[in-house]
Amino acid sequence: MQSPATARPDPRDSLSLQVPRDPFARIDGRPRRAPSLMRRYEAAALLPDLSVSRVSVTAPAIPVFEDAASAFARGTLIRTVGGPVAIEDLLPGDYVETERGAEPVVWIGSTTFVPGLDSEATGLTRLTRIVTDAMGPGNTGSDIVTGPAARMVVDVPRLKSLIGHSRVLVPVAEFADGDRFLDIAPAGAVQLYHLALRRHATIRVGGIEVETYHPGTSIRRQLGDAHAERFLKLFPNVGGIEDFGELALPRSTRDVLDNLGSR
Repeated sequence: MQSPATARPDPRDSLSLQVPRDPFARIDGRPRRAPSLMRRYEAAALLPDLSVSRVSVTAPAIPVFEDAASAFARGTLIRTVGGPVAIEDLLPGDYVETERGAEPVVWIGSTTFVPGLDSEATGLTRLTRIVTDAMGPGNTGSDIVTGPAARMVVDVPRLKSLIGHSRVLVPVAEFADGDRFLDIAPAGAVQLYHLALRRHATIRVGGIEVETYHPGTSIRRQLGDAHAERFLKLFPNVGGIEDFGELALPRSTRDVLDNLGSR
């Protein structure tokens, strides 16, 4: 299998839709359940002996899987110790710049955004374009495109007295405003990626501080018994959910922050 750094999969190979013969047919007076979309996820992981394991897993197109591979679009530049590197060229073992200093990439996940899918079958239906000066003038580079899994750091001083942190992680997509953060639906397929370090951290991408991958504190409940084993197949570098460690910063939502500001 090709590595995420070189693979350019045909989007038709990345998705399969289990559709009933008649999608509008009813059984015993009840409508059928929505078609089940299956998606292919690819990953490359750094093992303890410094070798790289590459896996391909077909799993449901649900957030718990999609979030592991849908933060940054192909072409996104990641700051490494050797300079900017496009995320599709990044490899496990490369050192990236974080807020704590240089850290090695231990895992890279990838999947394909395919336009025109039913929003009830997948959460991966739109992307967000962040314009160059979204966080103020002076930022250099070009616009970046993120997927629904991308979260950025938001500093809310009032939170310090409430939770002990003024900085929280909020989904980028929730800031779509038609100006600096644009909600877009590309006409063609787009390869998406996410990356994990030894510890959850934040990195600078296009002048914005965003998080590296972490499945979150509720991952066990989201997975249940049905998907846990398949999920862990994506991560040959970890022995169990506990190996992901703690979140570097709390996560929140735009609605929570807006409600806090209105009080």
